Amino acid sequence: MRKTWEPVTRRSRLLTVGIEPSSQSGLEFGALNNPIFSPEYGDIRFVDHATTEEIRAHPHEPTVDREAIVSVDYVWSGSGSLAEVIGSGELLDYAIASHVIEHVPNLLGWLHGIGEVLKPGGVLNLAIPDKRYTFDVARPLSTIGELVEAYLLGYTRPSIRQMFDHCSGARAVGPGECWIKEIDTKQLPPYSGDIALLLAYHQAQEIVAAGRYFDSHCWVFTPLSFLELIEQAERLGLLPFILTGFHPTEAGDFEFFVNFERSDPHEAGLRDRQASGIQVAMKATVDALRTARLLSA
Repeated sequence: MRKTWEPVTRRSRLLTVGIEPSSQSGLEFGALNNPIFSPEYGDIRFVDHATTEEIRAHPHEPTVDREAIVSVDYVWSGSGSLAEVIGSGELLDYAIASHVIEHVPNLLGWLHGIGEVLKPGGVLNLAIPDKRYTFDVARPLSTIGELVEAYLLGYTRPSIRQMFDHCSGARAVGPGECWIKEIDTKQLPPYSGDIALLLAYHQAQEIVAAGRYFDSHCWVFTPLSFLELIEQAERLGLLPFILTGFHPTEAGDFEFFVNFERSDPHEAGLRDRQASGIQVAMKATVDALRTARLLSA
């Protein structure tokens, strides 16, 4: 008998909105050793950019229990057809990704691949790091031009620029540390130390010579900048989802949450509903930032 799922934190609740694991089928991306659902709760399958063995062999942080890393069911680069990778032709009920979207080289392609394997009305729930409170604090925000470039070129691994900006731009600061004490972001040392710039260049050479994959934060967001990007993607006809929930970063935290619904391309008034959901979320986010006096952040 499958266990009953009961979210016990705000985080687990927001990542499981619209999901009933015991009666639905779904995917989790990049679960590593800490899946939202384990298979004992239902038909949950795991997707990652590499095999289980390759992920276990990766030099993870000491906090990662290698033996607890989930068994990967589907290996997918995040670009191209996810339906072909799954191969069954079935449509699923939900997808979950916690701190994954920022690692995906082709963000729009990733959304399209997930969209093609979800039923109309199926949900995609995301947890996304807020750059203001992570090691991305000093990096510039991602642009729609960068998203479109990655989509049209079909990136399957972090590009030289994506890797280089991550390696050289990440700063030595802990998640949420900016809430605890006042930090001058211009004075923060590089995450990789004094060798950061040379390391980035060396890794760029390896990408050219051998097509190496270097795990990177390919994208950098604040809650408002993320909404602006998906609003622009929607206007370009590149968003296969409707925004149904948006939860900005709370005080003391370093992530925000997004709830999407797989759109039905045959739905009358689809574009209006897509745009409306984004506009409502943008207004609420701006109001929240203004109230917290963080509008310029």
